[in-house]
Amino acid sequence: MQSDRSDSSGPITQRVHSLTTAATGDTRGKHRIQAELKRLEQETRFLEEELEQLDKMEKASAACKE
Repeated sequence: MQSDRSDSSGPITQRVHSLTTAATGDTRGKHRIQAELKRLEQETRFLEEELEQLDKMEKASAACKE
């Protein structure tokens, strides 16, 4: 299952934009933005791995027939 990642109006992009706007000129804000981005990237990787595992699983109805 592939998603269209070119959509720049997604919730992650909106969150990063709001963080960037709130932290303009603040070095602590820059660190918070980088930490939030890292957390979001880790969550994205985790969810992508979970989706891959789900794609490899049998359908529930096939397992119930057995």
